[in-house]
Amino acid sequence: MAAPIHGIGSSSALLPQTDARPSPLSSPIDAPRPVGMPKLTGESVSGESSGDFGKTLANALTDASKAEKAADDAANRFAAGDPQMGIHEVMIAAEKANISVRYAVTLKNKLLEAYRELMNTPL
Repeated sequence: MAAPIHGIGSSSALLPQTDARPSPLSSPIDAPRPVGMPKLTGESVSGESSGDFGKTLANALTDASKAEKAADDAANRFAAGDPQMGIHEVMIAAEKANISVRYAVTLKNKLLEAYRELMNTPL
């Protein structure tokens, strides 16, 4: 009798080998959440409820200004050859600043929209 060819002589060779670890594709995926941005429900980042739209807008502008300064600082450090600053960190800081500015502009637009709606309300 001839020696069996590897993988042909037994039925276990036809079954895929599995290990006890779960596949990373089988785990549930959480929905992405914004980082460091306040919810649009009137809550601030710290979780306290604020009814003052002006304070929320001022905080958004302050955060946008800080993010822009951080992005500018990161770009300057990278341009100066700082070995601790990589291009990926510069791009992340720039995108955070971009998102912060867009958020502040969105809040401003909502304020103007609410003002116009109030002004057009018949008495």
